[in-house]
Amino acid sequence: MSPPGTLYTDYNQTVLDLFDYVIYPGNGTVSNVSNCYLSFGSYHPEIYADGTVENNVSCDSPYYGIASRGGIGIAFGALSILMLPFSMNNLHRLGKMHVKREHKRFRLISRRWQWYWVFVIHALSAVAGFLSIDIDRDYIQGTSLTSYGAVFTSIFPCCLGAVWEMTRHWGSFEERQSYEDDPYGFRDDKLRTNYFLLAPIFVYLFGFLFFLLTVLRNWTNVIRVNSDFIVDSRWKVGIFLGVVCFILIITHVFVIRHYWHPKRLPWRIPLCFLGVAVMLSYSIALSFDGSLSPFNPSSSVVAVSVWGYIPVLYLLFVMNITANFQKNDDKVILEQRAVREQERMRVALETVVVHDDDDAGEPTVLDEEKTLDGSSPLAYSATYDFDGKPRPSQKRTYTNAEIKAFARANAKRSNNTDEPS
Repeated sequence: MSPPGTLYTDYNQTVLDLFDYVIYPGNGTVSNVSNCYLSFGSYHPEIYADGTVENNVSCDSPYYGIASRGGIGIAFGALSILMLPFSMNNLHRLGKMHVKREHKRFRLISRRWQWYWVFVIHALSAVAGFLSIDIDRDYIQGTSLTSYGAVFTSIFPCCLGAVWEMTRHWGSFEERQSYEDDPYGFRDDKLRTNYFLLAPIFVYLFGFLFFLLTVLRNWTNVIRVNSDFIVDSRWKVGIFLGVVCFILIITHVFVIRHYWHPKRLPWRIPLCFLGVAVMLSYSIALSFDGSLSPFNPSSSVVAVSVWGYIPVLYLLFVMNITANFQKNDDKVILEQRAVREQERMRVALETVVVHDDDDAGEPTVLDEEKTLDGSSPLAYSATYDFDGKPRPSQKRTYTNAEIKAFARANAKRSNNTDEPS
């Protein structure tokens, strides 16, 4: 890269040697191990005998205008911000508690963790998008590229976390529905208990190692645009651990289906799996091809956009759209409780026996054709009087308390009948 202006070399060589400054005619900079300044055209840094520098402009200063990478980065960051209110609304709607108290096995925080991870993805996407602006503008890559690399790479482990929490909560809700239906139907199963205890530990362990090896690293090597960085063993091991984490999440789906027998698999889960699979495939590909790497300033902008940005936006979009078709867990549980209560009342009323009064000769039976919705009152009729003559049916509306009392009385009578005489 040749300097876009006339190279400035009017320096005191003794001062340069004293502070280890070197003039690089190839790119028009003067630098030592710690500092780098532009030295061409109108950029004339003054280096004094005591080491101070005036009129200095850092080598990683934004010299050029915004280009295609910066424009797409702005769009990426803006779209992630625009979807943030939808995620906040879904957290409020799906994470709100509608029961009097939460069960210790099914905490309220369980359904919220997915959206907490989504908020982190929103923030990282916005920061990465706007950091990419200076990758185009910087004369020589510096802190903008290193910061962008660390932030952008952090998005992938967070996506794994969001998808895991979404999948795990789906299984937890299926367990909760089974528990509500029959709380005594759970047999002691050490294998099941140990799996659901250890599964999140292993998922987060491999996810953290993925983050540790790919994000928490020396990003100053990126400045050199060295292909050795792209294919180094540390990055490859990190991606491998990310793939293991993803496999554990997929395995969790089959375990849920084995234990809780859900009627169907929600569409949001395979759709989100597709987005994560694309992200991991891109991470593997850029390990071997530097032209695809988002950390290479001269890489293909189309590749970075299609394989790097779009899957993240796709994941946010799918989670928010599918959430609009979800009901709050508590509301679903309350509806199921109401249905079970009506079914129990219906079964009880089919067998309840009611006497007209203490002196009645023949028992009267609740009319089974009537309903409990109030449109038609429950009725009983005594078919014959004491003389054996038919008499007109008598009708009466029963309250819920009376109906429950009838059910308890009938259950007590049935128990007494079953006892040996």
